[in-house]
Amino acid sequence: MTRKGRRVAILGHTGRPEVRKAAARLAGRLAKQGHDVRLERTLAVEMDRKGEAIAALAKNADLMVSLGGDGTALRGARAMAGQKGALLAINLGGLGFLTAAEVDELDGAVEAALAGEWPAEPRRLVEATVRRGRKRIHHAIAMNDAVVKTSGGLAAVHLRMRALGTDLGHLVADGLIAATAAGSTAYSLSAGGPVLAPDLEALVVTPVCPHTLGSRSLVLAADDRLELRLVGAFDRTVLLLDGHDAFDLEAGDELEIGLGKTAVRLIRNPERPLGRALQTKLGWQGSEQRSMK
Repeated sequence: MTRKGRRVAILGHTGRPEVRKAAARLAGRLAKQGHDVRLERTLAVEMDRKGEAIAALAKNADLMVSLGGDGTALRGARAMAGQKGALLAINLGGLGFLTAAEVDELDGAVEAALAGEWPAEPRRLVEATVRRGRKRIHHAIAMNDAVVKTSGGLAAVHLRMRALGTDLGHLVADGLIAATAAGSTAYSLSAGGPVLAPDLEALVVTPVCPHTLGSRSLVLAADDRLELRLVGAFDRTVLLLDGHDAFDLEAGDELEIGLGKTAVRLIRNPERPLGRALQTKLGWQGSEQRSMK
């Protein structure tokens, strides 16, 4: 049975009526069960209720429930990074690859998470540090990926790369992605990178449209670091974390990217393994018509 008195935070994609309805229903049901339920401030305003900042919610929550798509799940993951509580992502968006259940499974999923029937598994985040001269000027974390690219998307970026104790040479490409296992099914996959098992602690480095046939994805071990130096570009160049928080880079800037020590505890649905998600979400399946008979 679900223990009473748990602290549950609810985060939702704002602007979607179905999210507000699901949040109100969930909050009411959990409150009747004796749980302490809090709403994220932006969602609460749309529901005409009191809310709290996401950072405060994450610090105190035993469980944070995100209602939306992958973007909402990523926001919740960054907030819950390094906290004792866990994140349960419910899909009310589009693809929802990072989510553990669909909205029609909401009640059962929350109950299973609170009862410990669905495991909470740690996932390390990617961290990126930028140095200009001898000064560290930026540091950030992301659940999915860190990306270096030009903001306009029309000009190539020139990078010097180093990893595995070796100078890997000069890369000319539309961008470079450094993704976690979770992020391996996102932008990196679209750029031709491999899919990693979700519990594999590794970093996938994938060039975006490289201007050579020899540049391919590289999978680094958990404690390896990717070192980059921005040689230059004919457009504004930025560092993006999970597609947000663009940080402007200048020629000569040095970046160090790798898996950080900070992790987020994600609730995993035992009935939704990666292979099934690849089939149902990304259409990964063969054709019996091409099989040998």
